[in-house]
Amino acid sequence: MLQNNPELRSKIEQLWNKFWSGGISNPLTAIEQITYLLFMKRLDELDQKKQADAEWTSEPYTSKFTGVWIPPEHRAKIEETKSPKEREKLKKQLGEEKRTLR
Repeated sequence: MLQNNPELRSKIEQLWNKFWSGGISNPLTAIEQITYLLFMKRLDELDQKKQADAEWTSEPYTSKFTGVWIPPEHRAKIEETKSPKEREKLKKQLGEEKRTLR
């Protein structure tokens, strides 16, 4: 398969070199990481399709990848806060915007 597709072969070699320079020298670990990347890419593609379908049919849809992610060590601080305004302020300070693969 790689012999007939030089573009794919080149991309895999580039990815392999990035893993190697990043300290991942075990081939099984590299294959596992490539599998994770492909899985996440597929999740993102399906989410994009659902968004497009929702726009087409004028139905509401909220992406799985939108919003703010709060690290576990900061979640207790937010839950202890009683005021909704303070909670939102704290979420903005402690949270990180989710980023997509797009």
